[in-house]
Amino acid sequence: MNEASVDTILVVCDDEKYSADLISALVDSGSNVVGPVTRANMALALAAQTSPTVAIVARPPTGRRDAAALARELMDTWGVRSLVLEAAHPEGIPPEERPWEPAPGEF
Repeated sequence: MNEASVDTILVVCDDEKYSADLISALVDSGSNVVGPVTRANMALALAAQTSPTVAIVARPPTGRRDAAALARELMDTWGVRSLVLEAAHPEGIPPEERPWEPAPGEF
């Protein structure tokens, strides 16, 4: 991977060990990582400042927005696609209601 194609990944997670493991794996793969953050408003602020390529919402964010609302706002406001993991939204989100997801093979 050349420097021009390095992804910057925003991590939203409140589990310290899971975050550390995830960030370690992402850095080892050559990605830049911002976070982890636990609050949705902090994720939005970091997106404004760092222009991440994608967000990984690994656990439910704290604050007014749930994982789906955060992913929707990241996409609508900053064009940031999100991977919302099942642990972040355990009741599930129907595929037709996930316009923020990256296209298959995009990441």
